Amino acid sequence: MSPIHERDDYDVPFRLPSRSYVKRLAVIWGGLLLGGLIAFLLLWNLFFVWVPPEHHLVIISKQGEPLEPGQVLAESGQKGIEREVKAEGWHFVLPIIYTTEIKPNTIIKPGMVGIVTARGGKEPTGGRVLAEEGERGIQRHVLPPGSYRLNLYGYDVKQVPATDIPPGYVGVLRRKLGTDGKGGRFAADEHEKGFLRHVLQPGLYFLNTEEFEVIRSEVGIFQTSFHYDEDRAESTAITFTAKGGLDISMDCTIEWEVRPEDMPVLVAEYGSRNKVEENVINLQARAISRDKGIDYSAQDFLEGTKRETFQGDFTKELTRVCLEKDVHIGSAFIRNIVIPETYLKPIREKQIAHETEITNKAKEETAQVMAQVEREQQLILQKVAEVEAETTRIVAGVDRDVQNLQTKTQAEIDKLKSGFEAQIAALDAQRTQLLGQTEAEVTKMKETAKSSLYQLKMEVFQNDANSFLRYSLAEQLNPKMVLRLFHSGPGTFWTNLDSKGMNLLIPAPGATQPAAPAATKPAPASSGK
Repeated sequence: MSPIHERDDYDVPFRLPSRSYVKRLAVIWGGLLLGGLIAFLLLWNLFFVWVPPEHHLVIISKQGEPLEPGQVLAESGQKGIEREVKAEGWHFVLPIIYTTEIKPNTIIKPGMVGIVTARGGKEPTGGRVLAEEGERGIQRHVLPPGSYRLNLYGYDVKQVPATDIPPGYVGVLRRKLGTDGKGGRFAADEHEKGFLRHVLQPGLYFLNTEEFEVIRSEVGIFQTSFHYDEDRAESTAITFTAKGGLDISMDCTIEWEVRPEDMPVLVAEYGSRNKVEENVINLQARAISRDKGIDYSAQDFLEGTKRETFQGDFTKELTRVCLEKDVHIGSAFIRNIVIPETYLKPIREKQIAHETEITNKAKEETAQVMAQVEREQQLILQKVAEVEAETTRIVAGVDRDVQNLQTKTQAEIDKLKSGFEAQIAALDAQRTQLLGQTEAEVTKMKETAKSSLYQLKMEVFQNDANSFLRYSLAEQLNPKMVLRLFHSGPGTFWTNLDSKGMNLLIPAPGATQPAAPAATKPAPASSGK
């Protein structure tokens, strides 16, 4: 059999593919994957649109119903630029039916406000000028600071500064757009032109400046001063004609107040606060001074009572008139009233002459008084000299009386001293005598007591003189003396003692003294001599 027919397939050894085959296979699969990825990316970019942050996607439809007259942005199912825009991110858009545009968002900066004007839509109805949502024209609502996805194909946005009302001011609103007002300067409703009754307090407001004009008006308490100056060009004083035809000038300070709730009327009537000061305070102060000043003469302004009356009349009338114009007067203080020199000079000269006469009379009276004072001073000096002489005499008499009294007192003292010394001497003699008698008595009593003591002691010893003598000797012995008896050897006297059974008790040094009978025990031993 041929070797070929005898080979079994299971006996064929396993062989790894060659390296070139693996490379070809990797290239093929890599190409397929890359082609698939490219195709996927092409299809993805064809059907999907990426919108970056702070942007939006405007979609334009190529098919649909045509737009209605006046319509700019298309709604769903209409052909044209669609009103709705897409936010950031990926969005699926059919490439054949729609085209797209990426637009930046509308950014309203801080402190600004966006005024929106719609290019298309229906005309505002009811005589309105400002448009609502879906109407053409300036939109009533504004855009405060922020980011907005607004389709600028259908809207125009104008950025203007927000309305800032600083402290001390209020904002008076005047509507610029609307129908003509039936209430004069003030708007009767939200569709009429004119001033509004309410004001804006201090703060930041996002108002539609196309609709409203905001007039910043200062409120609070103010002062208006009128100053007199000899230079007529620099003088702001209030000048009026008094009774008699003389021109009077007046320095005055008026404190007045405008309140926030009154500012719409004042702004509508006069304009700014400066116009209120000019047309109300200044004008009324000069008019009232003319009306009231004609009732007073120049002489009246020289007298305090009449000037005070004029001050009260002027303040009262100015307060009443200004209150009718919504201005509140706090005070109207007249500092000075200037009267013409032609009127004052004769009065001043007359007053000076009168004052000179009074002064001369006063000087004459003063001279008389000074002469009287001089006389009185001389009398005072004379009286002082007399008083001093009298005082010297009285002092000398008092000194003499004191000396006599001292002498008399010393004599009395010496007399009393002598009497007391005699008494003391008598008492000393009596004391010496009594002491002598007492000492003699004491000596006698001592001797008598001693004699009695010896007698008693002798009676104790039964009149035995030897016993009393031995007792007396024993009393004179030293209590610390120690007497010891001991056996010294055979002898006549001492050899007989050991058989007698004799005991002698004598106190040792520091021991308590034995009783009297024990002290007498040695006596028999000494008597056997």
